[in-house]
Amino acid sequence: MFEKRNLKAALGGVISMTTLASGMFVLPGDQTILASTNIQPFDENIVIETKRGLVTVIPENTGVSQEFHYGHPGLDITASLGSKIHPLKDGVVVLMSFTRWDYGRSVVIDHGNGLQTRYAHMGKIFVEEGEKVTTDMTVGEVGLTGRTTGPHLHIEVLKNGRMVNPRSYLSLTKAN
Repeated sequence: MFEKRNLKAALGGVISMTTLASGMFVLPGDQTILASTNIQPFDENIVIETKRGLVTVIPENTGVSQEFHYGHPGLDITASLGSKIHPLKDGVVVLMSFTRWDYGRSVVIDHGNGLQTRYAHMGKIFVEEGEKVTTDMTVGEVGLTGRTTGPHLHIEVLKNGRMVNPRSYLSLTKAN
């Protein structure tokens, strides 16, 4: 593990969380640091995206009943039965399933670039596997299927096969 002074030297000084949270930051191709780590230098600066545009998948949401955490790989957004569900981004439906337990009626959409989303506990599904969807489309309605104690949408986001916190992709503001 790095010692504090070596870590600061490798990162070029202290990087504040506000810089990281602002949306973009640049990694310089410093030759001295690269030489000590045996990494080939870059010809250009690399821009890393740290913030995405936020979207609303349920305009009629009433809040969050359960957050993303170990043992719960998604976010539970409460809404009235029958509330319309929209996809996070344009994509293709790659899976529709129904189980009595767990997810109940669910849909998985592949958005490309390693991004997939799952929408679970749906009352009705309005799409088919292989169908192209846009953010303007309604993919289904909030329901009470599977393992649930009340009407809500369980949404999961997978980035390159890893579960990530959906909050970094969603806006949870209520529609007027």
